[in-house]
Amino acid sequence: MTIILLVVPGCSSNIPRSWTPTQQNDKVVWADDGSEVATVVLSFEEKRSGVFSRTTDKRHFKHQIVVQNIDGAPRTITDWRNYQNGQIFYMKQAGYFVVESLLPNGAKRFDKIALNGHEILIIETPDSEHKPCQNVATSKTPPVDSRVIPSPDGQQLAYIYSPECGKVTVEFLHANNLNLFDNQTIEIDEPMNAKWHPEGYVILVSKNYKKAWKFTPLTPPASITPLLCFSAMTTSSDVSSEGQKVYFDGDKLATKEVGSQQAFGCQ
Repeated sequence: MTIILLVVPGCSSNIPRSWTPTQQNDKVVWADDGSEVATVVLSFEEKRSGVFSRTTDKRHFKHQIVVQNIDGAPRTITDWRNYQNGQIFYMKQAGYFVVESLLPNGAKRFDKIALNGHEILIIETPDSEHKPCQNVATSKTPPVDSRVIPSPDGQQLAYIYSPECGKVTVEFLHANNLNLFDNQTIEIDEPMNAKWHPEGYVILVSKNYKKAWKFTPLTPPASITPLLCFSAMTTSSDVSSEGQKVYFDGDKLATKEVGSQQAFGCQ
């Protein structure tokens, strides 16, 4: 019996694959006044690790901020910025963005970016080697995800983080000069999520919605009844105050009605 081996060009897993430049729309949020949206375009290089592998390696992340009306021409706010982006808030009435960047070492940085593109660092979190609760399986409580969230009117910033296992701190900063004017810490026994309330205080709610805390600047924290609605953290999100959700439909922006029950301020 004769065995014939077929060699198909391009199908060998040993063939090196080149890095391919890629761009994609990554985030979109409404401005706090609902007049337009901010989008984040993500750029990177990628390549497959093998012909039959679905694993894709990615490197050299950069992102860029663009604003536009839903049916209008885009306006570029920033040049290409280093790192993969995370959350973005567009506080148009206060004149700035808050942009989260994800660093390769596991750290996060949060920047305040003016509408003319000028930016200033708010805070950079510890990297993976220096984060609290390294061993989540044996630690008292996994840490809260570090976030910087603008107040509904954009005049304040809340920096929420875990200084150590089993604790969460909320720092309040003036948005115009980033000066810290209050900080409050409580002990927690389970992971928490954070958002602003329309009346100007920060709420932390446990992920099972059984516990909640109220953080008001210059006032001691207080236990409150948990909210059942936790979709929008402040006035800038992917859902407008009228209940219109903005999203990407392929390469185009689209909106759909989801109702005010998903907008900021829902209870």
